[in-house]
Amino acid sequence: MPTKSISNYLAAGLLFLAAALVATGWYLEPRRIVFWTVAMLFIACLAVILVLISRRSTDNAAGLRRGIVFAGVILVIPLGLKLAATFSPIAHSGVSQRAMMIIIGAFLVATGNALPKTLTPLSALRCDPVRAQAFQRFAGWTWVLAGLALALAWLLLPLRIADSATFVVLPGAILIIVTQLARLRRSRPDAATGNGSI
Repeated sequence: MPTKSISNYLAAGLLFLAAALVATGWYLEPRRIVFWTVAMLFIACLAVILVLISRRSTDNAAGLRRGIVFAGVILVIPLGLKLAATFSPIAHSGVSQRAMMIIIGAFLVATGNALPKTLTPLSALRCDPVRAQAFQRFAGWTWVLAGLALALAWLLLPLRIADSATFVVLPGAILIIVTQLARLRRSRPDAATGNGSI
């Protein structure tokens, strides 16, 4: 019987805490029943995924577990801060939104950092492996820089400006990566010659 990793317990604990926070929020604000129901269904889906992968030790299962941990953190911190704001007049209502966006920025940094380290099997590549690896490094750096920009914007800027910055940084990063991907796809080897077209 394989031993469970610490991320399994961390993910389960965060999902349990998120469910408790959602139930508390549901009790305190019953008029937002649709929001609380959707949040609880999302947590239930994550819990089902965690149960299904809990006994697997593959890289895919480990990646899913890390994703569930990040999702749990993204749920727990803003919900906790939002509930704290209802009990404390000192707490600012924008704190939960800031915290969530900073966590998303950290998630983008972690994803971008891991992207160049994931190797695609050469048999699955339809283009030059060197260019494919260069694209993965480029996409990784783009996500790292976008995540840092997003986290810093939500940490330092006023809410309205940080919100506007989000709609510049994220679509900009996606557009840059898609453009680079299109260039990579155009550089596929010709069927007749086996050479890449530039």
